[in-house]
Amino acid sequence: MNEDTLKTKKRKPRAWELDALRGLAILLVVWDHTMYAIGYIFYSGGWEYSASEALIKLGKFALDYWGSDWRLFGWPVFVFIFFFVSGTCTAFSRNNFWRGLRLAFVALAVSGVTYLLQEWLDMGSVYIQFGVLHCLALCILLFAVLEAFLKLTASRSKYYRFIKAGVYAACAVALLIVNYTCNVTLYEVNTSYTTVPDTTPVTGMFFYTEGWWTADYFPLLPFFGFFMTGAAIAPILYNEKKSLLPGLDGKWNRFLTVPGRYSIYIYLLIQVVAVSVLWVVTYAVTGEIYFFG
Repeated sequence: MNEDTLKTKKRKPRAWELDALRGLAILLVVWDHTMYAIGYIFYSGGWEYSASEALIKLGKFALDYWGSDWRLFGWPVFVFIFFFVSGTCTAFSRNNFWRGLRLAFVALAVSGVTYLLQEWLDMGSVYIQFGVLHCLALCILLFAVLEAFLKLTASRSKYYRFIKAGVYAACAVALLIVNYTCNVTLYEVNTSYTTVPDTTPVTGMFFYTEGWWTADYFPLLPFFGFFMTGAAIAPILYNEKKSLLPGLDGKWNRFLTVPGRYSIYIYLLIQVVAVSVLWVVTYAVTGEIYFFG
C-alpha cells in the first residue's frame, strides 16, 4: 500500500456545504463577540472618555450594532445555523462522546481563564459561565448517550437510519415545545434580557435565568433543539458521509470551508487575538488600559 493510498484512507470524509455553513456561522459569532468586546469592555471601560475620535466612533458603532435590527433578527439565524450544522456533523464523527468530552474540557478552561481575568485582574465583565462551547459540548454528550442507546437497541434493523432520524426528530420537536412553553424567546432575550425564574441551582443550564447570565450565555434550550434538528436529517441526507453537492466544491468556497473545519480553534484564537489587538490599540492611542481597574 503506497503513501497516497494511506493518506486517502486516513482522510476524514467532508461535506463542503456543511463546512461552509459552519464557517459562515462561526465568522458571524466571532464578529458578534468582537463587537461586544469593543462596545461593552473597551468603549464603556474608557474609550468614551478618551480624546480619540476614532476610538469613540468605533465604540459607538459597536453599541449601535448591538442595538440594531441586524443583530436582533440576524443573531438567532446564525446561531441556529451553527447548532443545526453541528448536529448534522455528528454523522461524520467516529466517537461523539469523546468529541463532546474534549470540547467540555476546553469550555471549562475558558470558564477558568475568564474568571481569573475578571476577578483577579478586574478585566470588566468577561467571565463565561455557560457559553456556546459549554452548550455545544453538552449537546454532543447528550446526543452521544442517545446514539449509544439506539445502537444497542435498534442497530440490527434494516430501517436503522430511519429509526434514528425519527427518534432524533421527535426529540427536537419535544425540546422546542418545552422551550416554547417554559423559556423566553430569543427576541425577548435580545430586546429586554428577559429571563425565567431561577427556581433551582441548575435552572440556568437549561433556560435563560438572571443568576447564570455572564458575558457569553447559551443555555441548553433552545439550542439543543436546533442541534437535534440537524442530527435528525443526518441519517437521511448524509448516511453515506458524502457531500450532497460534490460538483460545486472548489477553491471558491475556501474562505468559508476552512473556518468551518477549524471553527472551535478559530473561535478561541480570535477571542484572544481580538482582545489583545484592542488592548494594544488602546494603549498606543491613549497610553492607558482603561478596563484594568
